[in-house]
Amino acid sequence: MAFLQIISNNILPLLVFVTIGYMLDKKFNLDVKALNKLTFFVVLPSLIFYSVYSAKIDMTMITVFIVGCVEMFFLALGGTLYGKLRHFTPGKTEAFKNATMFSNTGNIGIALVALVFSNPPYLLNGETPYLIPAISAATMLLIQMNIFLNTLGLYQAGKGKLTPRDALYVIFHMPVVYVLVSVFTIKFLDIDMTHWFIWPMFQYSAQALVAIVMMALGMQMHHSRFHAADVDAWVAAAWRLFGGPLIVFCLLTLWNTWGPGFSPIVCQVIMIMACVPSPANSVLYAIEFQNYVDFATEIVVMSTVASVITMTLTIYLSQILFPVG
Repeated sequence: MAFLQIISNNILPLLVFVTIGYMLDKKFNLDVKALNKLTFFVVLPSLIFYSVYSAKIDMTMITVFIVGCVEMFFLALGGTLYGKLRHFTPGKTEAFKNATMFSNTGNIGIALVALVFSNPPYLLNGETPYLIPAISAATMLLIQMNIFLNTLGLYQAGKGKLTPRDALYVIFHMPVVYVLVSVFTIKFLDIDMTHWFIWPMFQYSAQALVAIVMMALGMQMHHSRFHAADVDAWVAAAWRLFGGPLIVFCLLTLWNTWGPGFSPIVCQVIMIMACVPSPANSVLYAIEFQNYVDFATEIVVMSTVASVITMTLTIYLSQILFPVG
């Protein structure tokens, strides 16, 4: 039942949006770059502002943030080494890294955590006592992912086609950087934004992210030459789906043994968030810089389809490795 719930509640809606994007582009030949601009300049900044502002940050959550950063570092290191082993061009190496060190925490991760901790065995007498701490940890990982995906990820996507200076120039002309500075300043000054007229604008724009990004992926699939036998794309998908959980399991074991440790709920959340597939944003960035678009698309599609099985397996193992009570 849990397996079917994950598929019906989290995977199928994404695939439906991808299909809609594919069919619309096939019929009307839409401009995916225009949709990219809408995402970069409106939807993503709104999501980042909303998620960062709404998060409650304490020392445990800061440590969760650090664990996410360390996981990202090792995934990037693996991507760099594989690129050297396979003699990739710099652009293809960066496309590989963007699809593996970052993940779809916003579209799938948060929803998956909410689903897991709203159902048995975590549903007790009709109550969900573990849901709030689980969502708090997941939100911190979402913030960490959004910060790096929309700065470092953008830089890496352009690095294959632009000089480092030009790539930085592009980043600092994106609103995400300024949104991050603004929202952390507002939180530091303890300004209540929820009563301002622009607050609903952030909420509505953030809620549009899933539909827009996944339909853009479907539109790009219509233009891409998809090769299901691409070994490098399958390696990237495997590194994303298996490498992430393996790395965080090692980090959690070390932290729980030599440090203050996390609660079992937080450990399970970190494991779950580490197993979600590659982000559709990596395709949008590849489109923006025309950097191995087909390769980036293949990795996202392969990892998303394969994650139906791997996410279910990771959820099951996390409950055994980090039991509650």
